[in-house]
Amino acid sequence: MNLLTEPVFRVQTATGPQAMSLPGLLAALGADTVESLPGLQRHQEDAFHIFLCYLAGAVLARAGVQDPVQSEAFWRTGLRQLAGRDDDCAWALVVEEVTQPAFMQAPLVNKADWAAFKPKADTPDALDVLQTAKNHDVKSQRVHEDHPECWVYALISLQTMTGLMGRGNYGIARMNSGTGSRVCVGLRYDEALGGRWRRETRKLLDYRAELLVNPWPYRSDGLVLLWLPSWDLQTALPLTKLDPFFIEIARAVRLTVNNGWIQALGVGTAGNRIAAKEQKGIVGDPWTPLVDDGKEKKAWTVMAPFFSPQRLRNLIFEKEGFAAAAMQQPDPDRTAQACWVQAAVLSPGGMGKTDGFHEATVRIPARAAARLFGGDAARERLAELSGLGLNDAAAMQNKVLKPALYAWLEAGPEQIDWDKREVSAWVEQTVRSFAAIWHTVFFDWLWNSVDQADADAVRCFWLQTLERHARQTLAGAIARFPARTGRYYRSRVRANGVFSGCLFKIFPELKEITDARRRTVTDATCP
Repeated sequence: MNLLTEPVFRVQTATGPQAMSLPGLLAALGADTVESLPGLQRHQEDAFHIFLCYLAGAVLARAGVQDPVQSEAFWRTGLRQLAGRDDDCAWALVVEEVTQPAFMQAPLVNKADWAAFKPKADTPDALDVLQTAKNHDVKSQRVHEDHPECWVYALISLQTMTGLMGRGNYGIARMNSGTGSRVCVGLRYDEALGGRWRRETRKLLDYRAELLVNPWPYRSDGLVLLWLPSWDLQTALPLTKLDPFFIEIARAVRLTVNNGWIQALGVGTAGNRIAAKEQKGIVGDPWTPLVDDGKEKKAWTVMAPFFSPQRLRNLIFEKEGFAAAAMQQPDPDRTAQACWVQAAVLSPGGMGKTDGFHEATVRIPARAAARLFGGDAARERLAELSGLGLNDAAAMQNKVLKPALYAWLEAGPEQIDWDKREVSAWVEQTVRSFAAIWHTVFFDWLWNSVDQADADAVRCFWLQTLERHARQTLAGAIARFPARTGRYYRSRVRANGVFSGCLFKIFPELKEITDARRRTVTDATCP
């Protein structure tokens, strides 16, 4: 199956479904006729998009062309020149001669090493990034796929997104250590697949000049397709031999045909394909944000609480050590246009495990984008206000709602016992539901504040919003949680009293806008 000449990819277009080769798909993206790729799963989308951007960027850079809108013939010729071979082995899905490259599969230096390869996967999903092959994420070990594209997507996902999976199974260079994660963050506009690909490929080409000067080690004529050179399963490639748009492979795998079905075989390696451990994931990838914890700078590893409002706020405003990804920067002529910050990651959960696939989208309306990208003072005002809003939400959650929940579950005690494990489990569950509510409205509140000059009034509105959701959460807990029948009335009154007392202690400004019938309790009740 030759990706350059055969219609491997299923593509949904405005005129109906079609099948396209890889050059045909690139041409269709340029013409903006691609509506969707039916065989592509959500967790594979970013990997495939980045792959196509790097691939197109490398072809265009070598041709001295900036415009990604090109013909199918242009892309086919460019991809062949990129491989630099007289044959199309580098673009074939299955090549039985293991000393020759195949698509995303490195050739072996010694054919004798082939004896060590063992069956790895009989289906594409089993080959995919291992952590996704869990029934809670993607139904694993599905029936054999009839579409070769599924193997293409699985290979790209495995080879460009994977982390350390035990000895012999090492991760990619574009993450901080093998136990890191490869996050994809970028700014999106209202555009189809082709629009995003064209825009980000152009941005990638503009970014290339920065990656070809110090301190970056790359070469303009360096290696792009890391499955071309033979691999002795021990020696790593130095960054000094690579093009800044290198497309890496993390694992030694080969596809073969067994009884008419494709099967993947693999073997462990002595180390990483790329020698970049000391880089801590900082290799110039424009979709990867960086973080500085005060000790070192490194690629962002996304773990719980994943894309919380706090994390997204720090990412957008570059606070608390965060440095935004290059793809988060707006187009120069679209700084006042509505856009979306999108982030996605398959989060590591330890050796051979996953904490799941996570994604987040933050819409930035036009009026907010103008302030966010247009001036330092307006941007800093939003950053400061967002920090206050997050602090208020945490205080409402931990210092107002939590004590009230404890008071209810402990049947209205004079003094709350904060250490009851069985009570804490119920409380934490409810607090998470409250957090999920305010998470959805936080950025809407923040962007709506750009037209209001009175910061105190803006904050007061946010406090009222938090109070309303917190009271609703408490009422829901009272209706749902078990209660001591003989102390039901006392428990409810006490819980509501604790809520109001703590509310007015923590947020005295709310006293002026609450009615006099709300009951307070002593300061000793509040944490």
